Amino acid sequence: MLILYYIVFLLRDLSDYYGYLPELTGLLLNLFSPAECVEYMDASDRPRPLVIRTNTLKTTRKDLMDALTKRGAAVEAIDWSKVAIKVTESTVPIGATPEYLAGHYMLQSASSMNPVMALAPQPGERVLDMSAAPGGKSSYIAQMMKNSGTVIANDLKPQRQKATVANLHRLGVKNTIVCCYDGRKVPQVFKGFDRVLLDAPCSGLGIIARDQSVKLQRTVKDIQRVAHLQKELLRAAIDVVDANSPTGGFIVYSTCSISVEENEQVVNYILQKRFVKLVETGLQVGKPGLTRHMERRFHPSLTLTRRFYPHVHNMDGFYVAKFKKYRNGIRGGDDENDDSDREDKDYNSEEEIDKEDEDYDFIGVDENENNEPESDPGPEPDSEPEPAPRQKNAKKVKIDEQQPKAKKVKRDSQEPKQVEAVELDHNTKVRKNNHEAELDLEGQNEEIGDINISKHDISSSDVLQEDLDVMEKRKSKNKKSRKIELSDEEVVDAKKPLEYTAVGIKKRKPLRALVRTTEFFICYDIYDYCAGVQEPKEVNETEGNTVSV
Repeated sequence: MLILYYIVFLLRDLSDYYGYLPELTGLLLNLFSPAECVEYMDASDRPRPLVIRTNTLKTTRKDLMDALTKRGAAVEAIDWSKVAIKVTESTVPIGATPEYLAGHYMLQSASSMNPVMALAPQPGERVLDMSAAPGGKSSYIAQMMKNSGTVIANDLKPQRQKATVANLHRLGVKNTIVCCYDGRKVPQVFKGFDRVLLDAPCSGLGIIARDQSVKLQRTVKDIQRVAHLQKELLRAAIDVVDANSPTGGFIVYSTCSISVEENEQVVNYILQKRFVKLVETGLQVGKPGLTRHMERRFHPSLTLTRRFYPHVHNMDGFYVAKFKKYRNGIRGGDDENDDSDREDKDYNSEEEIDKEDEDYDFIGVDENENNEPESDPGPEPDSEPEPAPRQKNAKKVKIDEQQPKAKKVKRDSQEPKQVEAVELDHNTKVRKNNHEAELDLEGQNEEIGDINISKHDISSSDVLQEDLDVMEKRKSKNKKSRKIELSDEEVVDAKKPLEYTAVGIKKRKPLRALVRTTEFFICYDIYDYCAGVQEPKEVNETEGNTVSV
């Protein structure tokens, strides 16, 4: 209990200090230990080193480093890559040098080079980049293929492809075709690729250092929605690959997020839906993927995937997985018609995805409309029939209309005072000893504390036997049995003196708890107690629809 208390306060303090949404902080605490979570948040607030990629179609890394050094830039080579250069200091804008305008290098983060290195395209192959804009990975693929073969650079939005075309022209790429298709519909347009790279749209939890708005804009619901899109895109990427390719049959899936929902869960899902298996990525850096997370368990081969963290590798958070397709087709039949899995449904537009996400609730919904807790009905009298079930959404407790309303009973000077009238209608009124209490039950259902009160729930079955015994002790032994008349369908003749009738008490509690929490009720003895009357006095029965004591 003390640990939970500590975690709650830690979550609140981290959210306030680093500016994260509380639910996003909770997601990170589920992924990391508290100490590592603090390191990750602290590293995400620091900028990443500036990294450029040498364009070997026009120059070499050594020549480029010499040229940038002459222009006043401090550069150093990155050991795990043959083309990456880290710029530690520069007196000139790196994005405006003559070498940049001539296409000798490309501004590209270190982590985004890893998916292309894992794909390892070969000259002469047919390669598809499903999310190509702004062209950094597509140009790297063409560079590794030495401008041979064919590269299809696809992206959904034509506006983003303008930057792709500009970068391909600047870098001297000649084997690339730029197109704009919905990635989920690509199998209807293309087939027979040797390799496919899918750098899927994601929540961006790994690039918070570049986009601080992620802290306050991304929610768990957004992560679940984008994970659904990623599964659709990955299915399409696998479907366009030819398993019989002599040199390929590989698919690389990558995201710039560190959440398990967008990475390991997507990969584990696709292993069950397509004839693919995970293979080594060939990357020299990165941590192995997770095989378990909280209550989830994933395929053991997920250790072949790679995770990158800003506080460990000093680069943007990233995830890379490499598949080998060993057979064409769909595992387990046509999963597009599988209604048991929500992710298999086909969508024509993003509006349909948003509509489906609104209808699909990740938290179980109770079928009870009013969300009322179920209670076990009390013992029913032997002499009376079973009460008829109440109607749903009833707005009033109707009393038999044929019977006259309650009439006042004349009082004798020697007799104790009697109850004048009790009317069970929309506004329930109780008169006793000139004390009035009005219970205005507006609406169908009101919750007070953890007690549910409904205007249509008036039944003596809700009265606990133990409460009756407690009240009975306060009565004299010579009292007569009384009758409570509610309606023609619900009449209870108690064998013992019935002391009170509770209104809509769905959750049974002892009488003392009811008095302490001050719920709404109709109870003469409790009412007298609340009104300051020492002991209820004996009264005669009243006529009409009344409750007698």
